[in-house]
Parts: sequence; C-alpha cells; structure tokens
Amino acid sequence: GPKERNFFLVGMAGQNIIYALIGAALNMFYTDVLFVGTVTVAIVMAVSRFWDALNDMIMGTIVDRTHTRWGKCRPYLKYVPIPIAICTILLFLPLGGAPGWLKICYIVLSYLLWETLYTLGDIPLWGMTSLMTPDEKKRTKLISSARIVGSLSAIVIAFFAPLKDMFGKINMGIFPNTGKPNFTGYFSEAQGYLLAVSLIAILGGVMFSFVFPNVRERVVSNNSKEADTTFSQNLKIMFRNKPFLLAVLSMILGSTKNMVTTAGLYYCKWVLGNGSEGLWIIIFGAAFIGGLLVSMAISPYIGRRFGKKRVLIATSYLNAIPYVLIFFIGYKYVWLMISLLVIAGFLSGFANVYHTTLIADSVDYMELKVGKRSDGVFFSGLNFTSKLTGAITLFLSNALLSIVHYTDTISKLEADKAAIVAAGGTYALNFSGAFPDIAKMMLFLITIVPAIGCVLQAIPIHFYPLTEDKQKEILDELAIVRAQNKAEQEQNGEAN
Repeated sequence: GPKERNFFLVGMAGQNIIYALIGAALNMFYTDVLFVGTVTVAIVMAVSRFWDALNDMIMGTIVDRTHTRWGKCRPYLKYVPIPIAICTILLFLPLGGAPGWLKICYIVLSYLLWETLYTLGDIPLWGMTSLMTPDEKKRTKLISSARIVGSLSAIVIAFFAPLKDMFGKINMGIFPNTGKPNFTGYFSEAQGYLLAVSLIAILGGVMFSFVFPNVRERVVSNNSKEADTTFSQNLKIMFRNKPFLLAVLSMILGSTKNMVTTAGLYYCKWVLGNGSEGLWIIIFGAAFIGGLLVSMAISPYIGRRFGKKRVLIATSYLNAIPYVLIFFIGYKYVWLMISLLVIAGFLSGFANVYHTTLIADSVDYMELKVGKRSDGVFFSGLNFTSKLTGAITLFLSNALLSIVHYTDTISKLEADKAAIVAAGGTYALNFSGAFPDIAKMMLFLITIVPAIGCVLQAIPIHFYPLTEDKQKEILDELAIVRAQNKAEQEQNGEAN
C-alpha cells in the first residue's frame, strides 16, 4: 500500500543522503582539507575495493542464509542505520595537522569500517525491492521511485557546500581562521565540513531507520535452511546468470559517467568559484538532477512502450553527445553549458532505473533455473558494482588530476592564503587564469571521460536476453511453481 511504499522510500532517501554525502564531500575533504595527495587517495580507494569485493559477496550469502520471523532482509535494517550515521561523521575528523602516515591510517581504517556498515544496510535495503511484491510492473515502479528519491537525495551535493560555508564562518573559538580566497573574515574549512556532515548524516540515519518497522517481505520461494548454499556455491550461481553479468558489465563500463558529479565539484569550486563552490553547485546540480528526475519518472512507461533494452541502448549512445558539446563550448558559455547538462541528466536517468530493474529480473530468471531465490547474492553484486564504479571514477579523477600536479598546487595555494590571512589581508584568486592546465583537465574530466562511459555501457546490453515477453513467461512459470510448492508444504503439514 501507499503507506508502506512511502516509508520504504523515506528510508531509501535517508540511506542515499548518506551515500551522496560521501560522494560529494569525502574525496575533496581528503585532498583539500587533509591535503593527502591525489595519487595516495586514488591508491587507497582502489585497495579498499578488494575488501569490498569480499565483504559484499559474504554479506549477500549471509542475507540469503538468514531465516527470522522478520524475514531475511529486514533484521539488518533494524540495527544498521544509526551506526552508519555515526561512522559517517567519524570519516571527517579534522586531522589536517597530523603526520602523513597517521592520516593515511585514519583514512584506510575509517573508510573500511564505513564500507562494512554501509554494506550491512545497502544489500538488504535493495533486496527488499524484489521481496515486497512479486508483480513485475509494481516492482518496476517501486525501483523507479527508489531511484528517483535516491537522485533527489543527491540534492545534498548541491546544498552541502553552502551549508559547509555557513558553518565554517561561525567563529566557535575551536578551529583556527584558515580563510577563504576572495573572502574577508573568519572561515574554517575543517569546522564547516565536520558540522555540515554531522547534521546531514544524523538526518539520513534517522530517515533510514523508518524502513524496518513499516515494510514487510512478501515474496517467499521454496528456500529453507536445508536449502542454504555456501559462499562458493553462490558464486557459481552468480556466474551462471548471464543477464545479471551483462547488466553488471554495462554498469562497470559506464562508470565514468559519474565523473560529472565527482570531478564536477572541483570544477565548480576552482574554475567557476575561484575557491568557493557557492551557488555553482546548486545551479549545475539542479540542471543535471532536474533532467535526471524527469526521465526516471517516465522510464517505467517508456520501457513498457518500447522495451527497457532498446531504450537503454539508444539513450546511452545519445548521452555522449551533450558531454562532447560541453567540452568544445567550455565555461565561457555557462548558460548553454547548463542547458546541455539538463539533456545529459535526462538521458542518464533511464540507465539508472533500468540497470537495477534488469538485475531484479535476473533474480527471477535464476530462481526458475535453479529452484532457489538468491536476492542477497545478486543485490550484493549490485551493491559491489555501485561501489566499484564509484572507485573507478575516483581513481581516474585523482590519477588525471595528479598529471597536472593538483596536490602540489593546492598545497602551495593554501600556504600562500594562510600567510596573507594571518597578516590580516584577503587572498585574491583567479584560478583558471593562474592555473590553466588544471582548469582544462577538470573540463576534460566532466565531459570527454563521461562521454566514453556512455558509449561503452551500451555494448553489453546488445546481448541482454530478457525482453519484456521473456520476463512475463518467467514470472508466469514462477507463479505456478510457487503455488505448487505451497500446496505441497500444506499437504505435508497436514500429514505431519
């Protein structure tokens, strides 16, 4: 019903607020507040994904082996939300003056802890989308709605910077005045990050906690404790699922599309804002997310009319065009750039919905094929893929920025700014004029690199076998099998 759906979406929004906060703030916090080198950050993020790979698959197996009166996904949604919020805050401790080795140890340990807790909540949360209803149309609408609220939650990217700047200007007498380019008065970047993150993380954790008491699991296959499979058996099941593997491959190949939101933060801060994100993130974020939301809202209807596979392929290829145009236009024609971002966001929204739907469909496909429903395993694959694509994006962004010596430049800039602020002056900055190579690299990162990802993500979908007609056949057969299993269980119960 509407009430249950709405509580699920509120929880989804809260969880995505935290995830968007990490995507919006963490990498820049490492490079611009802790002053950890971009190459170091890139390596740390890459190495952490080895743990992610193991952690996600283990968690998926644990979820599928969970049998409680609450179901197999809901129990985790009871205990995880608030610890995730607390751990998110711990990621942003102001250790800028600490030795380099201590900062790296802190980054590795705190990030691995956060990833572990996030996985404990993320896999069960998305697993609920295939357990709340067996109806394919309702499921598609639910996933579409979940993706929409997830994207709406990304509005935290737009409002985080103004909130951070507001808190950073409050002189609490705790943090030193480090100043801001082209700004006169007190400002502490570290204080702004810590207070803004704390507020947003607590809000997200509270919203996330609404899921457990208000949502139910309804899809029950013939799984039993005796039918539980091992970790290695689950891996074999996953690699036998061709539709799932193709959907995952498409997401991985298209991972560089995310560069527009990650590297875009640096572009707004330095190229457009000369050291202050200001309203640029709100303007650019609203343009991209506005287009994204429209396509995500209409994607269920467009998919039924033309087929999810066909629409995903077409929009992926078309999505490369506005990014390439932005590269040649540059920031000198800002309003034209914003218009193209609306188009890019619109074309991106279809893939956001359809990738998740294709994975949900693949769960039904394997249940019919092997007689076991492995929601946890396959949605752990979705979770791992989402984090892997984020890791690829951050790695490429940091690696390419290191080519133009971003860390050394920002460190020197901050030292010069601190000296001028300590003397009572204001640090004046025209970033793109002073550092044209870095400005060009940032533009390249948010245009050409995402365009390549748009084209690559379409290629595996050409081979995806589950059309709408095929999926309907699978669901019809599953309904018969489930009815037979239920009747057998009732007969056995009466006999006993």
